[in-house]
Amino acid sequence: MVNKKGYDKYLQMNKSWKSNYIAILIAETMAIAGFALSMPVIPLFLTDDIGITDPVKLKIWVGAIQSLSAVTLAIFAPIWGHLADVFSRRMMLLRAMFGGAIVVSLMTFVQEPWQLLVLRTIQGSLTGTVAAATVMTAGIAPAAQIALALGLLQTGVAVGNSIGPLIGGVISDFLGHRIAFLSTGLVLAGAGVIVLKGVDDDSSTHHHKKGELFRFLPDIKPVLESPMLISLMITTFVIQAANTIAGPMLPLFLKELAADSKYIGSSTGIVLGVGAGAAAVSAVLVGKYSSRFGYWKTLAFCLTAGAILTVPQAFVSNMTQLALFRALSSFFIGGSIPVLNAILAVSTEKDHQGSVYGFNSSVASAGGALGPMIGSMVAMINYRMVFIATAILLGLSAYGTIKRSKRLKQE
Repeated sequence: MVNKKGYDKYLQMNKSWKSNYIAILIAETMAIAGFALSMPVIPLFLTDDIGITDPVKLKIWVGAIQSLSAVTLAIFAPIWGHLADVFSRRMMLLRAMFGGAIVVSLMTFVQEPWQLLVLRTIQGSLTGTVAAATVMTAGIAPAAQIALALGLLQTGVAVGNSIGPLIGGVISDFLGHRIAFLSTGLVLAGAGVIVLKGVDDDSSTHHHKKGELFRFLPDIKPVLESPMLISLMITTFVIQAANTIAGPMLPLFLKELAADSKYIGSSTGIVLGVGAGAAAVSAVLVGKYSSRFGYWKTLAFCLTAGAILTVPQAFVSNMTQLALFRALSSFFIGGSIPVLNAILAVSTEKDHQGSVYGFNSSVASAGGALGPMIGSMVAMINYRMVFIATAILLGLSAYGTIKRSKRLKQE
């Protein structure tokens, strides 16, 4: 449990919250860039290095590898969030970064697909840097600055997702897919060092009730008692599922679009990077201005626009068209996430923020686990159908958000 007086004293005695926040922002941007270096090339790694050439078998392995890591992340995220409230939010961020560095580095030596599956599953149980950084940011930022701080953090995530695939694609094409995994490990380790050296230890701001130290399971009561939090988490689930349907199949779709291209890794990096760059711009704008227009209105608009602009991606004929429409849809989809995080922050007491964000991360991971499964099944029909499936889920999420907004006005 967080001691509010302890937090105030912590901020007064140590560096300003902005100094701590800047270190968190830089480290999290690096961490996401590190993950994005290697994750998009997994389908190509399975094909070129492991030797899986059967299309059906490849799709099954890609779906399983992407989904199981999200499943374990969903299971462990609430536990890590609760431990952040009990012990130290900084400790949880360090655990996610250094744990990820070790596990992803080991992927360099994989020889069989099941080995990659096991390591990805362990990765899901140990990592979750976005949730850990979000919890820490929400804990140190003043109430008036929360939306902007979380928006900038989401921008850092988007920037990492933008530059990571670009660098990773080049590394993958010219140095090999295995070097991309090793590069991820090194970048994550560097991010962990920044947090270790640049962020003050907050363990002294937490006090523990009797038996609290031995209770690892989080309290779900604050979530169940709030219809708003339940609604937000359902929205998080659907957005994340929609966001991950097409991703694992994107390299294979690009390979189909340009059968004669030797640089599919770089092409994938460009398409993902352009989309993530658009999301980065959107996140900072939404974080700054969403409070003026209203959080729920902004959320509904972003989801509706994202759904509409995803549909044309199913009908593109080249990489340039795909990159353009993905940038447009990502701009609006990316804007929805800081709005969700801001509502969670202002609607939750500080001593429960870790648990609430942990549950939200768990829900997001569950959606992230479902997305690749849907993508794998839909891709059996046609790669283009994954974009239609994405648009449908976003449209349903927008509809639910509009209904919830109207209900809140009536209440």
